[in-house]
Amino acid sequence: MSTLRKQPSLASLRNRVLLWRLIDTPDAAGGTDFTLNSLGQSWARIEVSGNGSGAGAGKSRAAQFEFTLRHDPQLANGDLIEWQGAHYQIEHIENLNRRNAYLICTATHIEMEGAHYG
Repeated sequence: MSTLRKQPSLASLRNRVLLWRLIDTPDAAGGTDFTLNSLGQSWARIEVSGNGSGAGAGKSRAAQFEFTLRHDPQLANGDLIEWQGAHYQIEHIENLNRRNAYLICTATHIEMEGAHYG
């Protein structure tokens, strides 16, 4: 469900990000290799919510990252955003005000080991 939000200015997109699609392929040893296929780059505005600290007895809330970037029809849930050398997996994509101008991508930080850039 989309709520109307104010459209950001282009000047507010100040962080360069790289966009990736994670492709897993079986390897000869019966495991899986991961290849990152480039989807290009973009400028983004980044907001962080949650702090990873305890929200109650035994509960913690992981930080959520919200990337606002220019509309890109090839992005999908599960794709990755690389920002400052860290990777964030997209969990939800919202077409801001349904105008195909900006996307808001909610993502969480993931650790990447053994991925190949393709």
